[in-house]
Amino acid sequence: MKPLSKKVDNIEESQTIAVSSLAMKLRAEGKDVISLSAGEPDFPTPTHVKSAAIKAIQNNFTKYTQNEGTPELREAVASKLQTENGIETTGANVLISSGGKHALFNSLQAICNPGDEVIIPAPYWVSFPEMVKLADGVPVILKTNEETGFTFTAETLRPLVTPRTKALIINSPNNPTGAVMSEDKLRGIAKLALEFDFYIISDEIYEKIVYDGNKHFSIGSIPEVRDRVITSSGFSKAYSMTGWRIGYLSANKEIIARAAKVQSQTTSNASSISQAAALEALRGDESDLEKMRKAFENRRNILIEKLSTVKGISVPRPGGAFYLFPSVKQLFGRTYDGQVISSSTDAVKFFLAKAQVALVPGAAFGSNEHVRISYAYSEKDLTEAADRIASAISWLD
Repeated sequence: MKPLSKKVDNIEESQTIAVSSLAMKLRAEGKDVISLSAGEPDFPTPTHVKSAAIKAIQNNFTKYTQNEGTPELREAVASKLQTENGIETTGANVLISSGGKHALFNSLQAICNPGDEVIIPAPYWVSFPEMVKLADGVPVILKTNEETGFTFTAETLRPLVTPRTKALIINSPNNPTGAVMSEDKLRGIAKLALEFDFYIISDEIYEKIVYDGNKHFSIGSIPEVRDRVITSSGFSKAYSMTGWRIGYLSANKEIIARAAKVQSQTTSNASSISQAAALEALRGDESDLEKMRKAFENRRNILIEKLSTVKGISVPRPGGAFYLFPSVKQLFGRTYDGQVISSSTDAVKFFLAKAQVALVPGAAFGSNEHVRISYAYSEKDLTEAADRIASAISWLD
């Protein structure tokens, strides 16, 4: 038979999904596995948001909507961006998509041509490089490290900019590191975008989950670069609405028109019921969000306190999101059951085999010396997992 898609052959499967699936399989087999792999809040969706969805169903709001999303939701998103983020926009500059991932995919499809370079700071969310490849672009990786708090500046970015640079992807707060980019750094990067004429895709899905006095700043609020910034976000993380699959992007009208054209030929409109729920999420009481944020902060503190005493790993303190990204390079060269740990993947296999704790290898995020731990789980599970990790490391040769 004729060969299948080479483009698909060149992309990787999501490691976060793969590890989560493996953990579920092991639990189904009766194994006592604690999975800290998924980036999914364990809290229920707020009651008033669920009620709005139920009401939408009862009112037969179950048909197609406009491809770009309902006018009410687009205007509500625009209002939110103006009020909370300082981004001057309108409903006509907003596209509602089937989740934040879908919004980002549509964005890259709308701006990329074959061979365009897209700069991606590492550690990065696993899907960024693969989405760029699917848009026929070329991922260019900007390495960051613990010494810089996994952040970067215009000057560290400058050497990677070429005439083929089409865009830079910023994810703040960051998955997997929890790093938060400061306003000063983002303003410097905005000046660089003007100097070299490239777009900025700002993934702000974790914007409401910040700690220690950190403030989220939207680069799209800077007037000089407003038309070259694509702001992407959604409801999955802050509102605990992962399964609802509802997200959005805001950009200049030409980009929105192109992204909407892509969406019209792939998924069409996002779920009508999810759009009704998202509208209520934006308009209704947000006290549940602060409760969740405080719970995440407390879980982070518990996990850092437990793991900071474990020899063999070092734990940077994240300023946002709900992940730890500890270094495991001190474990490299040590052995268990005749197996040598020489990579983050080996470390994850070790923790699963000897601690029955499922983590995600840092290699999936562009950093082979780290592993990602999600603390979107109960304090009981986090405490037990930390104890298991410490005990397992003590057995290493």
